[in-house]
Amino acid sequence: MLPRLLLALALCAASATAASTGCSGNSGKLQKIESPASGVTLTYDLSPGQVYRGKVSSKQTVVGTSGNKIARGFSFEVALLIRGPATDAFGGTLVVARYTGVDIRWGLPGGSPISISELVSKATRQLEGLEVTFNVDETGKVLHMPEVPQDLPEDLRFVIQEAIDTLETAFLPVPQRALKVGDNWKDDKKRGRKGKLGRYVEGETTTKVKGFFRDNESNIDLTKLTISESEKEVTTAKTGSHEVSKEIQTTAFFAHGDHYLRKLVRDGKTFDPGNATIFAGLEVTWAKDKSTAAAAGPTTVKQIQDISDPCHPDYVGGDECQPDGGANPGDVAPAGATPATTVGEPVPANPPAAAPK
Repeated sequence: MLPRLLLALALCAASATAASTGCSGNSGKLQKIESPASGVTLTYDLSPGQVYRGKVSSKQTVVGTSGNKIARGFSFEVALLIRGPATDAFGGTLVVARYTGVDIRWGLPGGSPISISELVSKATRQLEGLEVTFNVDETGKVLHMPEVPQDLPEDLRFVIQEAIDTLETAFLPVPQRALKVGDNWKDDKKRGRKGKLGRYVEGETTTKVKGFFRDNESNIDLTKLTISESEKEVTTAKTGSHEVSKEIQTTAFFAHGDHYLRKLVRDGKTFDPGNATIFAGLEVTWAKDKSTAAAAGPTTVKQIQDISDPCHPDYVGGDECQPDGGANPGDVAPAGATPATTVGEPVPANPPAAAPK
């Protein structure tokens, strides 16, 4: 088993360059505009068949307890396909994400017992073409995100977990009311089961409306938001628990006329007691695909398995285990085998166009 310090140093994705405060993929200038007297209401276009395309760019600096520093980077593209109303217990709308163009740039301390080139190669293969299906409601709140199967090697699980966490940057929870400059609101975040084996996350987010702008390059009207987050992540094993804390500052631009989150720029600090402090930034841009057919993707995909059986050791829901002596329907298939249970369907090579407004 890898030492936890090496695992922390092998983290690969929740990060990015946060120098830009523009809102388009290029350096288009922003023009301040007046909002309607009644305010602006932020809503998401979750029309079945709608496709969003995201680009993620990241950088981070890991500072060990001895003061040694390691810099690394990570980038990929994500296509989101809105499936439509969910029929599972989590509710909301099903969204399918596919990762492509994965580029991992890592470094490890001298004398590490693992091969960095081998680790990068394995992680890239795991992420390239990976599909994840999750649930989101009409306010942008993520209702359910699948957990990473525990049968994967520890270093690869960290890679995939960070990539999955990035999916949440496609949606920011927004209130269902008209907003004006200076308005603010708070949201709570919880993942997993507190005090149980596995990963439990809880945090608080405060969002404030800073103003309204027009991107002259794309002619898209935007609402500028600033977000402050504090988060604690507790990983509990039979041998004990370990807590990691995060403080994050974010600037986001919401395309209120086109109904989606346009851009997000984030700076964060993660304190992992006894191991390292990670200074990270994340820049994500999203575009609404208005074409009649999206570009073809890979013909074979990998899916993150969703575990819904309360008796499964990796289950993170709220139900209690009621063992019946039979096999657990949520059991994870061995590495390389076809999973017994998967969530979502492969993204079609040519997803349907968005429904007319």
